[in-house]
Amino acid sequence: MKKLIVVFSLLALLLALAPLAAAQGGAETLCLVTDIGRVNDGTFNQFAHEGALDAADEYDLEYKFIETQAETDYDSNIQTCVDEGFEIVITVGFLIADATYAAAEANPDVYFLGVDHFLMGGPANYVGIQFREDQSGFLAGVLAAQVADSIGSDTIAGIYGIDIPPVKKFRNGYEQGARYINPDLNLLGVYIDSFIAPDRGASAAEQFIGEGASVIFGAGGPTGTGGILAAAQQGVYVIGVDQDEYVTSFGGGETPGSEYIISSAVKRVDQGVYDMVAALAEGMMADFPGGGIYLMDVALNGVGLADKHDADIDDAFFDTAAGVADMMITGEVSTGVDPVSGDLLAMDMMEDQAAEMMGIETVCLVTDLGRVNDGTFNQSAHEGAEAAADEYDLEYDFIETQAETDYEANIQTCVDEGYEAIITVGFLIADATHAAAEANPDVFFLGVDQFVADGPTNYVGIQFREDQSGFMTGVLAAYVAEWQGSDTIAGVYGIDIPPVKRFRNGYEQGARHVNPDLKILGVYIDSFIAPDRGGSAALQFIGEGATVLFGGGGPTGTGAILAGAQEGVYVIGVDKDEYITSFGAGETAGAEFIISSALKRVDQGVYDMVAMLAEGDLSGFPGGGVFLMDAAMNGVGLAPPHESDIPDSVWDKVDAVNAVLIAGGIETGVNLMTGDLLE
Repeated sequence: MKKLIVVFSLLALLLALAPLAAAQGGAETLCLVTDIGRVNDGTFNQFAHEGALDAADEYDLEYKFIETQAETDYDSNIQTCVDEGFEIVITVGFLIADATYAAAEANPDVYFLGVDHFLMGGPANYVGIQFREDQSGFLAGVLAAQVADSIGSDTIAGIYGIDIPPVKKFRNGYEQGARYINPDLNLLGVYIDSFIAPDRGASAAEQFIGEGASVIFGAGGPTGTGGILAAAQQGVYVIGVDQDEYVTSFGGGETPGSEYIISSAVKRVDQGVYDMVAALAEGMMADFPGGGIYLMDVALNGVGLADKHDADIDDAFFDTAAGVADMMITGEVSTGVDPVSGDLLAMDMMEDQAAEMMGIETVCLVTDLGRVNDGTFNQSAHEGAEAAADEYDLEYDFIETQAETDYEANIQTCVDEGYEAIITVGFLIADATHAAAEANPDVFFLGVDQFVADGPTNYVGIQFREDQSGFMTGVLAAYVAEWQGSDTIAGVYGIDIPPVKRFRNGYEQGARHVNPDLKILGVYIDSFIAPDRGGSAALQFIGEGATVLFGGGGPTGTGAILAGAQEGVYVIGVDKDEYITSFGAGETAGAEFIISSALKRVDQGVYDMVAMLAEGDLSGFPGGGVFLMDAAMNGVGLAPPHESDIPDSVWDKVDAVNAVLIAGGIETGVNLMTGDLLE
């Protein structure tokens, strides 16, 4: 199987959690308003009810539900819950979203959870529960491709409703998952401009069966269901959507053709409702993404595949799909689908070449100003490239840049010498890299710490989740302050550009996750090369009681942590392990007070991208975009404590929080594009 590499998308904007406030007393009452239908109808109504019921039982909540008879009842049903004093109101389905939004604005002291509601910048007491349809669709495609192969077929199909984002996510995820198993599979598919046209869905199924489809996926309400019912009744394997359609559309096995429904690409509404109600019942407001969405993915058990029930297919196919799901969680596999728009992420030339490309054999690195042993990103990039070169037996060379005016010439030297992949280091060399990538479409370019959007498809920027690294740092700082009996920490930052803002806001969010009442001091300084000003800011903050200092701004931040450490205050570095660089591996005064650094693991990012090119698999190459290194990919993290005397008990607490962050159970609350806090 192919190994896909995670690509950057606008998902990062949707996943972040924004705490409403400090931890509060937990909610005790819960009310659910269904979409049109009953709480035992096998739809999202039933699953939302089951999740609410589980949470009510677990947390001893008073629970009531109202079954909606008509759309005109939405407002009044919600108002009934409010008038009866319920603290949490759950509403089901996108049709009720407008009524829910209005009620949330009118009742700021009531929490609202909207199942399948998309929300961005809404009232802080309202959360939309959304799902990674692309992941669920991808797993359906993995299953379909295996089933097709087992019966000697080279064709599968899908019948979809209107091409709105959730449907596009299902379709493109399904097709990407099928190609993951068999890149040469023939994929048929059609969007139908209605969700309530089962007859048209059935007609499309007939057509696709005539064209040789052996598995058909239906993702479009009654339209898709009409397609899979018609196909199953002709003895063709089918896959349902949203809920387990063996239970609903095939009557739990009573409907003809039920033995041919092999699974459904499900959204686990019950899990999403349970998670959000549990957070409110526990008073964990840091886990409540007020004004935004709670995005249920594979890692949160939010999407997946239903059981095969009566279908006569090999259990090993599900084992394979489960393995793929595990790789999604660890970041080894991505769907290649934008989870906001549902579009395929840009691959262009890469997608066309993916099946037949031979792996690269040569790689060249051009440093930013400096050497490959200078302890900066230059050294980290070199180490990653060298490790990949050793692993894949690549010819490797590097050029150390002496002046910014040499960027273009150094890159051109690599091109002229016939290197197939060129790595450039730092944002200052980005323009020269972009120009070289456009001029040399047959060469791959990897830019460390470079942001690429709609660039040449042979050019990828390697970026990092500074917000996650900062968050980890804030968690550490807060626990160290707690250990010291202190209520104040601080940060000194360079110019307030997005990466620096991501570090600062991540740091402060992480600290507040541990202690919402912590006093957090901070300042941006309008230069990255003002260590004296950084040192002065550090001394000021120490005078105001800061017991831990984070420096996030080049030499300016380094000046702050050097000054702080020399005053006997605990400090945290940034980007690389500053114990080694700024504190001379223990030789500089105060080295025993640097407790960690918020790392960007450039070596890992470079290794991953070079390895993918060496393996000749471009199916996940984010050409023209960004390869985003996050905590789950070992892309960001904390440096070791070295000489510091922080007790293991503090680190155990830090490790426990970070494990949840890495697993996707905590979000930073920081916008990954701007670095601002999410509303």
